[in-house]
Order: sequence, then C-alpha cells, then structure tokens
Amino acid sequence: MKRCPQCLFLYPDSDEHCDFDKTLLEVIDDSALEAATRPTTKRRSLPIAAAIGLLLGVLAFAIYFAVSYKTRKSAAASEPTIQSVPVSEPSPVATPSPSPESSPSPSPSPSPSPKTPSNGVSTAHSRATSDPVSTSGPGMGNRQGGKPVIVLVSGGKIEADEAWRTKDGVWYRRNGMVTLLKSAQVKAIITR
Repeated sequence: MKRCPQCLFLYPDSDEHCDFDKTLLEVIDDSALEAATRPTTKRRSLPIAAAIGLLLGVLAFAIYFAVSYKTRKSAAASEPTIQSVPVSEPSPVATPSPSPESSPSPSPSPSPSPKTPSNGVSTAHSRATSDPVSTSGPGMGNRQGGKPVIVLVSGGKIEADEAWRTKDGVWYRRNGMVTLLKSAQVKAIITR
C-alpha cells in the first residue's frame, strides 16, 4: 500500500501520485497500515456510553412510574367512599316582583326617589332608554332659573344643563351626556 505524505490518504500499490494534491506517494509497511485503519478506543467507547445512559434513563423512569403508581393506589384506597344520595326536586320559588318603594342608587350626590310610572311599579335601573341621564335630581344647578356655566381655571367656560359638586370633583350634564371635571380644573360655577 502507498500513502500520501500530505493528506495521509491510502492508495493501491499501482498509483504513483495523490489524486488530490499531486504529491508523490510513499510506500508504507503493514504495521503502519494496520494502525491507520484500526478504529480508536474513543470511537468504540462513545456508543457504549450512550447505550448505558439510555438504559439508566429508562430504568429511572420505570422506578419513578412504579413508585408514583403505588402512591396513587394507596391514596385512592385510603379515601372514604362517597355515596350518592338522591336529591329531591326543590319546590318552585316565587320570583319577587318589583316593589313600589324607591331603593337607593349609587350616584354622585343625593337624589330623590326614581320616577314611578302611572301603573305604580318602579322601573329604576330596569330598562335601557335613550332619555338624558341626570344623577343630580331635578333642579340641581338650575336653582335660580338659569343654566349653570362652569368657569375653568384655564379661562374657558362650559354651559351646562345641570352642574353639581361632589368629593370626586364637579359633575355636569350637557345634551344628555354626564361628565366629571377634577376640582382643580374648576374656578367657579355661575348661573346665567
């Protein structure tokens, strides 16, 4: 056998030059050939180590599964059994009808009771409507007969249908829309 001294590639005795780098080939003896073709111990130990690691992983999983299965089985055996008891049908309960009395509603300021329709049944908070919303009650902000004007600290003015002060700030209603202004934004509320 011959070998290239540059790339260490092996060739048959009939070749004279390396196919890759065109170097003149040299003759090698059988012991050098055997050393070059024999697999090293590192190559053999890697698959063995991988196989041992795989076996240990499978063994660890099997032990974990067996222990957890026994634990679940003993826990299920120690739980008391629950017997089902037939439940009787509950008697029908009368639904409460709306009372004609007024109920307090959360609002920024105290307000009188909600308006009661002609049939005597209160409909406060029970229907959706497109009517203007007023949480101030009738006459709040309209006490002197005119519309309130909110004078802002910035110098601007807001003409409102109604206006009232709360601990949160100044509320006003204009064209059916209720809005809150911070107290620091309002200089005064005057009536025209």
